[in-house]
Amino acid sequence: MPSKRLLLLVLAAALLSCSTPAAPTATPLPATIVPAATSVAVREAASPPPATTPAPTAPPASAGSQEPTALPAPTASPEPADPFALLSPDSLFATLEDLTAIQPYSGWRNSASQGEAEALDYVAGRLAAMSALQDAGLEVERQEFDVFLAAEMHEAALYLTVAGQEREVPADALRGPRDDAVQALRFDSDGALGDLDHHPAVAAGPAVVVRTLEELGALGHVRGAVVFLDYALVDRSIMDTAQAVGRAAAVVEKAPAGLVLVTSYSNEPGESHGAFVGDGSALTWVETGPAVPSLSVRLEDLDAAGVEGWDGLRAVEAAHLTWDVDLLAPGPSGNLVARIPGADASRAVILGAHVDSPNNPGALDDGSGSAILLEVARVLDEAGVRPPTDLYLAWFGSEELSLYGSAHFAATHQELLDRTVAMLQIDCLSRPLEGVPAELKLVSWPYGRLGDESLPWPDYLADVAARHGVDVVAEAVYGVYSDDSSFGGFDVPHADLIYEPVAGAYGGVHYAGHMHDPYDTVALAREVGDVFEEMARVALAAALETDLPLDALRVTPPARHRALFVASHTQVGHMSPATLTDLGMALAMEGFDVDLVPYGRAVTAADLEGAELVVALPPIDYAPGGPGAGQAEAWSVAEAWSVAEAEALAVYAAGGGLLVVTNSAGRLKYGNQALDPNEDWAGANPLAERVGLAFHEGVVTAAEARPVGDHPLLAGIRRLELGGGTAVRLRLLEGSRGQVLAEAGTVPAAILAEHGQGRVLALGDLALFVAARPESQNMRFWRNLAAYARGEGR
Repeated sequence: MPSKRLLLLVLAAALLSCSTPAAPTATPLPATIVPAATSVAVREAASPPPATTPAPTAPPASAGSQEPTALPAPTASPEPADPFALLSPDSLFATLEDLTAIQPYSGWRNSASQGEAEALDYVAGRLAAMSALQDAGLEVERQEFDVFLAAEMHEAALYLTVAGQEREVPADALRGPRDDAVQALRFDSDGALGDLDHHPAVAAGPAVVVRTLEELGALGHVRGAVVFLDYALVDRSIMDTAQAVGRAAAVVEKAPAGLVLVTSYSNEPGESHGAFVGDGSALTWVETGPAVPSLSVRLEDLDAAGVEGWDGLRAVEAAHLTWDVDLLAPGPSGNLVARIPGADASRAVILGAHVDSPNNPGALDDGSGSAILLEVARVLDEAGVRPPTDLYLAWFGSEELSLYGSAHFAATHQELLDRTVAMLQIDCLSRPLEGVPAELKLVSWPYGRLGDESLPWPDYLADVAARHGVDVVAEAVYGVYSDDSSFGGFDVPHADLIYEPVAGAYGGVHYAGHMHDPYDTVALAREVGDVFEEMARVALAAALETDLPLDALRVTPPARHRALFVASHTQVGHMSPATLTDLGMALAMEGFDVDLVPYGRAVTAADLEGAELVVALPPIDYAPGGPGAGQAEAWSVAEAWSVAEAEALAVYAAGGGLLVVTNSAGRLKYGNQALDPNEDWAGANPLAERVGLAFHEGVVTAAEARPVGDHPLLAGIRRLELGGGTAVRLRLLEGSRGQVLAEAGTVPAAILAEHGQGRVLALGDLALFVAARPESQNMRFWRNLAAYARGEGR
């Protein structure tokens, strides 16, 4: 039946999740696979494919055209089993039990932690035991990458003295800010970034319980005491964040020896149930007073120690806690990717989930998605079927820190993205509060801002799901949702499968769905077990029934042109098309295939062949400093274009290409605001100077730039949006020919220079590639740039 359609205009990031049908046409898995061929529409392109990092193993190309059929066996064998009949709730929950048992009360599967790494080990071990898939050529790739800031929770221990007897109760450490290294030090037990040595902080003293506003207001001298604070008093999911931070600060300023945030379970709207206590609590923004050793504890977990409810807690005579947390900047994270060979290796389908959790058990978010991916693999292994296309199962790391894993995956699998029919993220199951309606949704970011609001992939999959007895709603959201968002800027049809409470009500989706709280457990997942099984059914259908021509789900025109983004020195994945989604989509709508050279790989002349547009992204790594930090620090460059790279790019431009050289005074993530300074800004100069331009010290604070003169790149533009404090000063070198296109005050923000037979566009602010406001004219600038790259107006 046709899917229902909702359309939401969401401009801010959202960080987040009958009858038995006949079995699909599938191919049995023999010991040796000879890929069958299927009909496929090859994407048109005027240039050869990019020379970027390939998938783990280059698959064989497709030959003729026919539907996948059973391969002949040397001896008679039974028909392959119906894979949908093999889906098992017991298997799903067994996997979920395993995942939620990793590093309990020691960070769990916290992003970029030992727990996250152990979860990837667990997945790898499960895959290694699937003998039929192993015989069929299963390939497993383990990826490593850095995140800006990681937290390793070595120890969180809490001991309560009741009636003269000391008893241990389970407790969790707290994770601090994700993007503020200075503030995050308040959550490092030894106050120093970059080490993993155990330096536990210990706090002990009489227990002081604060459960009411009256008790909070009357709180007096608590030095030497351990304060047990009812989390409901500082729960920012049920009150204004500023109010929550103010209350938390009032406790910290009293300088207790230790602080324990006490949560209690509720499934009633309007009541606190610990949302964000372990990752993103009000303490994250408390800057005054000393850094207090802090833990969180579930009230229900005190029962085993003979402490029953709040009355029992008030009877606690003394407490002591041990807190040992180290922060790393940057910190290590990873992905695990499995390729299951399909009947036609020239096409692929990607299923993804994130393996990390927000410092909690993470059964719903996103243990559910990770378990579903393993269930899809188990079913294919047991059923002996082969998908119609290559199937990639990707367990992403550090999604909770802002999609690091999927951004790295997209950057390092460009060949795969070019042959991907669709990508489905499963993130995630939820347990809605009582009385809160919820729907199973396929959420995607459409091309509505560029004239096409349709959702071909969610619509198609919703129709397929309906044939399997699952009702799914296709929904448009213009903003980041989950790891699937990292694929939109590369024109890959994508969607997130999520069982989501009604948006905009009851404190937001995390609060309303028990995500990011300490009660995100298998027990809650069992309460929505029927939905869990339905999500697995939809994922399996995506794996086996997306046998479509390569461009069947795309709304963009055939890619007859090529735009190459060069991130050789851009460690920040968010400063690429993985997060510059609107930019990538605009180029795709103009007929460009968007490709990328990933961080850490030097660009060469071979990479540049066939590209009408090349964008050199800013040199930047995860380190402090910036153009306002002073000359000595600013020129201490860790990332910079090499002489060979600058030469290759300059030769490309001189030969008639359009080269865009960008810079940024700060690290961008979502939107156009700098999170911290970029000490590598001067690393752009080896390239800029080679083509007659230069960046120099000083940050441009203006938030917009005005066009100068008349040029096709400026057609229809009255102003361009900058980040404000994110632009690096820019100038044309003496003897070079060019024109200033836009000025921020009196400072050039964009210069177009001649170089041989080509042109070089220098942008002092990468934020020109962000459309932070609906009325921003930056998108018009990008479309002008695409037309200019095609040769129009040159």
